[in-house]
Amino acid sequence: MKAFETIQHNYQQRDMAAREWKNKGGKVVGYFCNNVPDELISAAGFFPFRISGDPNISTEENNIHVIGLSPPEGFTLSMLSMLLTGKYDFLDFLVIPHARDSIHNIYPELLSTKLSNTILRLPELYFLDNLHTTFYLSQQYNRERILEFKTKLEEWSGQHISDESLSQAIAIGNKNKMLLKKVAGLRMSNPPRISGVEALQIISTSMFMLKKEHNKLLQAYLGEAEDLPSRDGVRMFVSGSPLDNLQLYEIIESCGATVVAEDNCWGNRSFDVPVNTAISPLFEAIVDRYHNKPSCSRIHPMSGRVDYCVNCAVGAKAQGAVFYSVEYDSQAWDIPDEIKTLETKGIPSLYLKKQPYLVAEIETLKANIKEFITAVQR
Repeated sequence: MKAFETIQHNYQQRDMAAREWKNKGGKVVGYFCNNVPDELISAAGFFPFRISGDPNISTEENNIHVIGLSPPEGFTLSMLSMLLTGKYDFLDFLVIPHARDSIHNIYPELLSTKLSNTILRLPELYFLDNLHTTFYLSQQYNRERILEFKTKLEEWSGQHISDESLSQAIAIGNKNKMLLKKVAGLRMSNPPRISGVEALQIISTSMFMLKKEHNKLLQAYLGEAEDLPSRDGVRMFVSGSPLDNLQLYEIIESCGATVVAEDNCWGNRSFDVPVNTAISPLFEAIVDRYHNKPSCSRIHPMSGRVDYCVNCAVGAKAQGAVFYSVEYDSQAWDIPDEIKTLETKGIPSLYLKKQPYLVAEIETLKANIKEFITAVQR
């Protein structure tokens, strides 16, 4: 399928669309995590680009910069390394949110490096603070921080973010979420029509391209959906550490399963909740969306995390679940409760703990997953 080939190319060459935009005179705002309002970035006339790591890039030469990250997950160290070695030299600005501790701590590390090494080309930095509870007072605090972020974007662009531009950005973003939900329907159908490897590329690429262009590809892809072959194998659900690469899905699906859904910020969680345009003004709709979006493990109370994860697995009619936690991931505290609750729903789990960012012992991992799949099939 031609549309998927283009999506695949943009997934593999993640900076391609942003560099093209930059070469035409546009400016690029990079950001970490999916709790940064990319609609505001788009409405300000910038290209929003989510930062990802690369497990195949060596990070040893930059270990000196991560003393304060205590100790960082592999994907965090990889992203920092790529910033310090010029892999993201097309960024004009970089937004670092108050997310997991290791991401949070990138801000002072980069700020210190930027001040002490003026030769090193780093983008202008911005720290977006936010609270991690779902309470009303937290929402009011986060509203003020998002308002400050809007003001900063207007300062960077030199123009006011109009209601019209925000409305357009929200409409394009919501359309992207709606189309991705249709893609999710293809993988959750019985039998599944697309693999988890394909789905992860389709979803993640929405964060590396302008959503308007991504929507065109999604429409073309969905228009050819009738020609997609059916898949067999155990229906698998995946949750755990952020998955900014295909390693785990490729291994799971090479063992005879299909990943039909996930609870992951690079997967379904990124598009599950659209901006509610019934809320007026639209800025308040943005605040509402980013306060009430599907919760990641940093959000309190944890019960919301567990409920969301379990509902995703049950809704996808998963037969088994794989929980994947990379080494040093400090946000895996919700996994035991999720495993227990899934067990009450008749969904067994495999917990892969302390995994390296770059999969080293592939055959051992495959053997564990095959054994689990066999047990699920009994």
